[in-house]
Parts: sequence; structure tokens; C-alpha cells
Amino acid sequence: MITVGLDLGGTKIAAAAVRDGQILEQRRRETPQSGAADVIAALAEVASALLEAYPEARSVGIGCPGPLDFERGRVRFAPNIAGMEDAPLVDALRERLGLSVVLENDANAAGYAEHRYGAARDLATSVYVTLSTGIGGGVFVGDRVLRGAHGLAGEIGHMTLLPGGPVGGDGHPGSWEAIAAGRAMARDASYVFSRPVSTAELFELARAGDRRALAIIDNAARFTGIGLANVVKVVDPAGFVLGGGVTGVGDFYLERVRATLAQYSTGYPLPQVRVAELGDDAGVIGAATVAAFEHASSSPAGV
Repeated sequence: MITVGLDLGGTKIAAAAVRDGQILEQRRRETPQSGAADVIAALAEVASALLEAYPEARSVGIGCPGPLDFERGRVRFAPNIAGMEDAPLVDALRERLGLSVVLENDANAAGYAEHRYGAARDLATSVYVTLSTGIGGGVFVGDRVLRGAHGLAGEIGHMTLLPGGPVGGDGHPGSWEAIAAGRAMARDASYVFSRPVSTAELFELARAGDRRALAIIDNAARFTGIGLANVVKVVDPAGFVLGGGVTGVGDFYLERVRATLAQYSTGYPLPQVRVAELGDDAGVIGAATVAAFEHASSSPAGV
């Protein structure tokens, strides 16, 4: 089955026609910053071009930043896209495209692609963790994305790991994201070195042996390992898939995370820790795959 996947980001819209996890054709364009109506028009434009090329496509999936209202098919608000407040993505796109449209959280979409076709394709259960400017995730069991009662399942970056710690984007102190995300490491480095320091420069300093840089990275990796260990005790996944820019540092960082995960998981089955394989394509593949699954589930005999 061919489906179209849309990945709505703060700066770009990516679109692809996908069959069984393989991209057949891709399109990209800038994300309008002039309100929901223009964003919807841009999404419809790139999707229509692919549907003209692949008229046999059965449905459309869209991965979108949130929070989302899954029951009504709306974006409550998208912090990095101007004017996206209570935006009726599903109804508007369904009307324009004439096909069923499935809305999914963007992190869930990327993680679902890794679960079905990427680093976790041989695992029955997996948890996707994106370690980037922020920290997000998704939980996957069999063919299903676990969304939770209000669509918030997988928001692991907002778990409280250090009461009284730095305040996170959700307004609560001591979240995993506020302590250990890329932005948090850059914040700590800028304070320690009394000048602006990016996450990339911080890792360069650490590799060169700077003890202050190493201390910041050790601390962030430790809390990430603790966060993963907490997820082990709640979800018991067969494996984790780690994505996002911070994982690009490689084993210099990841071995620290794995060591802490093992320490705080003593007595529990230790899941595998893998690095995401699909890169920037994960969003469109995942959105299209969610749409394919929903279509097959709702159609007689999977038609």
C-alpha cells in the first residue's frame, strides 16, 4: 500500500510517497509563518503533487509538533509555527485531498518509523528517545503507537528527575529535559565558562580533556541514563532507540549513558540501546506508516 507522509516542522515541510517503509518520491518546501490557513495550503500543495504522481495512494499521515487534540484532529498550538492555534489540520486536509488523514505527534511518527523499519525493526517493543535541543520520545508495542488517554504518552523529557532543579519548558522544575538536553548542556557550559558556549563546542572542549566540560557532559549523561532506567521500570521495553543531534557525538557520550542505565537497572532485564538509522527521513516514513496502519485497521479485510 502507498501512503503519503507529511512532516510539519518549524522551518520546513517534508513530504514523501511511501510503500512498506521505502520512500518512492520526496518533496520539500518552507513552512509558512503567516498563519494556519497558509500552513494548511502548503501541506495540501505538497501532498497533492505526490498524489498526482501516485493516484493509488490510500491515505495521508501527518507528523506535527503539539500538543495535539487527537479526537478533533487539531493542533492545539505549535510553539515554533506562527498562528497554529486550534488548527483543524485533519478536516481541512481531508476536504482538500479527498482522502483519509491521520494526525500524529512528530516524535511518535519518527519513532514509529524506527520501530517498524529502522533500528528497532526486530523488536516487539521499543521506546524512541530523541536527545536534541529538547528531549522527547515515543512508546511502541507491536504495530501500535501508545498515545495515552490524552495523547501525552511518551513525553518522557518532562519526567521530574531532580526536584528543585532547573525549570523546564513545561514550567516544572527538575525535568530530564531541563537537566540533560542539548540546550541545558549549552546553558551550563555558558555559565561555567562565562561566555556563550554551544553544545558542539562543549563536546570539543570535553574531547580535548577540559575537566569542566567533562563534568557537564558526565552530569547530563548520568541523568539521561537515570531517565532511561526509570522508563525500563515502567515500560519494560526490549530496546531503546536514541535519535537527535546529541547522539551524533557517538560513543564518547553514549557509553556514559549506557553505564548509568546499567547501574540504575540492576536486577531488571537490561534493554538494548541502539542509535536511530533513518535520519531526517524518519518523520515522513513514520507519518505514512501510521496512516497505512490506520487505513488497514479500519478497512474490511485490510482493503
